[in-house]
Amino acid sequence: MNLLIFKVNHLGDNVVFLPVVQELRRRFPIWKIMVITTPRESELYRGLLPTAQILAGDEKSRYDYCWKRPWELAHWLWRVRQARPDACLVSFDQGNVSHFLTKYSGARVRVGGNLRYIRFSGTLTHEVPKPDNEKVPEWNWLMGRALVQAVAPAQAPSWPNYPPVPTLDHLYQPAVINPRRIVVHAGARDAPRQWGLDRAAELAARLSATYEVLWIDRPETRAVSLAPAVRRVYTATLGELLALLSSAALVFCNNSGPMHLASVLGRPTVVVSGASAWGWDPYWYSERFRLLRMPGLACLPCERPDFGVSSCANLEHPMACMRYWTAEAVEHICREWLDRWR
Repeated sequence: MNLLIFKVNHLGDNVVFLPVVQELRRRFPIWKIMVITTPRESELYRGLLPTAQILAGDEKSRYDYCWKRPWELAHWLWRVRQARPDACLVSFDQGNVSHFLTKYSGARVRVGGNLRYIRFSGTLTHEVPKPDNEKVPEWNWLMGRALVQAVAPAQAPSWPNYPPVPTLDHLYQPAVINPRRIVVHAGARDAPRQWGLDRAAELAARLSATYEVLWIDRPETRAVSLAPAVRRVYTATLGELLALLSSAALVFCNNSGPMHLASVLGRPTVVVSGASAWGWDPYWYSERFRLLRMPGLACLPCERPDFGVSSCANLEHPMACMRYWTAEAVEHICREWLDRWR
């Protein structure tokens, strides 16, 4: 069996999809499982799959719009056809390019989710609808079960009801927890997910009065001025990021990829969560997470699990969901949450 999986997306999306790949690998060790993903996120699959079976070449934005460059789309189609898949698994968050490639891959079985804006018909032979609770890890998990039901029905009844915590041991060595360490990850790829770098820097400064505060630097955060006691740290790999998060007594972040890594690690975490759909809430060890949402704001959440947002639609009070939380208020919550999980 040659299985081709389409998962070209960002870090958090791949983290919550990882249990599907790990379960398929465990159950069907003789299958040839190939994953199409983005370059950085390909790290998640190394150690699980041979390097030759991880097809990563383009960032998400370039891949999604490669139809504007027909020669690139043709190259992707050639790569897919060369894989000779018997089945394709298409995550719900894949766009027109993935569905086009799936349709013409030659695969007999094509399982996945279908966004409303997909322009091609007949791309999937088995479409998996969004679950009623809209939890993204469970939607991914249902797709894995549907795939097994289609190609190995005898195995389907034993497929677990819920996705287990993914294993990340192939990426890093767990660090000893430092009870005085707080890790701050203030970056996020989209503005509606970002609390505000100035507020995050103020929070880090306040906490650094009594704790060791590490600021994980990203391109969008490097221009921020930090208090002298706050230490900037750059993580070049996912393994380095995981090791740092695993050493923290507390993590502070936005609703973003590192939040999902903290969920896998089970580290106590405070999250300012604005526009993000509730289906993206931390799935594993959720009791260790303190999610900060503005109470009574009618426009929340403006995102849905299958439809992201890139700007705020609240014209009267832009980004009210994020501006509601002051650095002073979040400092108090962080200290309170730290004391609870000592």
